[in-house]
Amino acid sequence: MEKRTEETAELLSRQQQPAPRQSNTSQGRAFSWIIPLLLAAVMGALLTFYYKQEMSINAEVKTLHQQAEQAALEGKYKEALQLLDSALMKRPNYDALIQDRQITTMAFNLMNQLDEASTSLKTGKLSAGDKSIQAVAKALKERKEPVFAKVRAAFNNRKVTLAVLKVKKEIDSLTTIEALAEKLDTVSNLKGKEAETVKKQIVDKLASISYKEAEQQVKQKNFTTALQTVDQGLSYAPENEKLTSYRERVLSEKKAFEKAEADRIQLAEQQAAEEDLKNRTSAVGVVNVDATLDMYGDLYISGSLINNATRPISSVTVLIDIYDIDGAYLGQTYADVSPSWLDVGEEGFFETYYYGVYEEAEISVVNATWYLE
Repeated sequence: MEKRTEETAELLSRQQQPAPRQSNTSQGRAFSWIIPLLLAAVMGALLTFYYKQEMSINAEVKTLHQQAEQAALEGKYKEALQLLDSALMKRPNYDALIQDRQITTMAFNLMNQLDEASTSLKTGKLSAGDKSIQAVAKALKERKEPVFAKVRAAFNNRKVTLAVLKVKKEIDSLTTIEALAEKLDTVSNLKGKEAETVKKQIVDKLASISYKEAEQQVKQKNFTTALQTVDQGLSYAPENEKLTSYRERVLSEKKAFEKAEADRIQLAEQQAAEEDLKNRTSAVGVVNVDATLDMYGDLYISGSLINNATRPISSVTVLIDIYDIDGAYLGQTYADVSPSWLDVGEEGFFETYYYGVYEEAEISVVNATWYLE
């Protein structure tokens, strides 16, 4: 009985013990591997996404940077700054972008200064234009970057324009061949359309002064000196047809004068004398005269006249007075008539410039000179 009781107690004791937990242990081990793997996968995906996004931004910034550099090299500084600003919004701490924007800004500002100088020069404000150009010159001395190439080219153009305009402003006050020749040397090495225009103006004025001086010398019967004067003008304007033709004219008149001195004849009848007087005092009749202000502020003068004499006339020159719209006297200029030989009743034409007016003006032909044939 006692033995049975012990067996019963042992059996009950075994039933109260917990069952083995082999299945739960296996599941725990599986989860302990899966969770780290999932976390690693998620982190890898996030890092891959972030890396690709950063690489995409870098590529976009690089493209914008390259486009900005090209625009700046082409002188499109405003466009370049806009591209650099777009790149800096994506990479605000990128030193290369910051530095390039500073350089491009300087180039942009210098180009604006040159534009302001150009405006000053076009409106006759040479002092203000010169000041701006000198400021740009000082800044460019310290800049060697290729981005300043367009600024430097514009600067050189403005320098030429300034030099040309300074000479152009002085041309009107120069009345001798020597003074004009000196100014011609000043602009002889300058390049560009404006320089060529001023060179032509100087050469034309040299030829015109030579012609007028020679005319006065011919009137005084000083033919040898007149030939020297014409030759001096031709040394500066060898292709001037008017001077070339006039040289032949001087030679002809010299020969005629020498012959006339040797064999002078009695004056003709009174009628011929009266006719000659008319021809010498009223041979020229002005048909029309007009003045137009051009874009450089110079007055372009043109007109026509007719030969009212009974004989051909040649070497006709008209004297023109210039007044502003209020009637104030501005100055005077001469104009030579073309063709140089006018038959009876034939119409001739003239044109000339009066430089540096910068306003509308009125003109009047006040005198004319000519030779009777």
